[in-house]
Amino acid sequence: MKKLLVRIVLAVIVAILLVWTWYATQLPRQRPAADIQVAMTPENIARGRYLAVNVLQCVDCHSERDWNFYGGPPMEPIGAGRACMTRETIAAGVNAGQERFPGRLCIRNITADQETGLGSWTDGEIIRAVREGVNKDGKGLFPIMPYFIYKNVADDDIQAVVAYLRSIKPVKSVRPERQIDFPMNMLVQLWPEPFDSPAHTPDRSDPVAYGKYLATVARCEFCHTPKGPRSMQGFEGREFSGGMPFFLNGRTMYTMNLTPHESGLGSWTREQFIQLFKSRVARVETEPTANTLMNWNAFGQMSDADLGALYDFFMSLPPVPYQQEAI
Repeated sequence: MKKLLVRIVLAVIVAILLVWTWYATQLPRQRPAADIQVAMTPENIARGRYLAVNVLQCVDCHSERDWNFYGGPPMEPIGAGRACMTRETIAAGVNAGQERFPGRLCIRNITADQETGLGSWTDGEIIRAVREGVNKDGKGLFPIMPYFIYKNVADDDIQAVVAYLRSIKPVKSVRPERQIDFPMNMLVQLWPEPFDSPAHTPDRSDPVAYGKYLATVARCEFCHTPKGPRSMQGFEGREFSGGMPFFLNGRTMYTMNLTPHESGLGSWTREQFIQLFKSRVARVETEPTANTLMNWNAFGQMSDADLGALYDFFMSLPPVPYQQEAI
């Protein structure tokens, strides 16, 4: 009996060592960063700025936001990172059921600074981080960085974004290293997946298809599809139907229904939808407690054609009634 117990203990120890070796040497799953150099043309930089500022919201997440103005527009210096979120911090923009972070997470500097930003990264390493969730050192990124969505960004668009990031004025802005609690620190290494399939921009002559592309990479569904507490997965059949709770400055707000249901966009015209965004571009001072997470200033500067394509896509969805999720 004693020999059997010894064998079982040894087998368990060997199994643990094998699993740990696999975890330490094989995760996160990754491929070498592509050997690529993006074209630093004025057209590429302009397209990249449009995407990073107005669609993908890279600048929105990687800059401090000024909540004295409606929509909390990004503050200078652009792209220099944000204050860390900790277990004690309830950060703006986080689902009200997920407000406590598992440790300390700091949103990094994405300017071209050599020491504290992306200046020492290759173009391929930046693209791999954005699409596959693996940083320059081969570590998995916490999924507050939505690489699982950005894998859908078209090849030419992702290269344009990199060109724009290279053009941002370098700012020295040190952010502390992250400290993620167990077991989340292990899960972060499990989630990244290699991405090696070319992604293409849909034909703009098909506004529904192009609108779907914009809605995907702009993460509309992430905010406008209700989810369960501490879940990244939206409820099936309720895509884009709103009612998702978010927390900001001491109050809870709920996202709008974007489906063509009467409780959503059912009675809206294309022109009304576009005008709503255009009417909120101006920097308007507001009380922080009366503010919104939706960065209207950025989204409102999208082109009329792109906003119209978003509307066409939303109107193609099945109508779903609005329902606020319990906190």
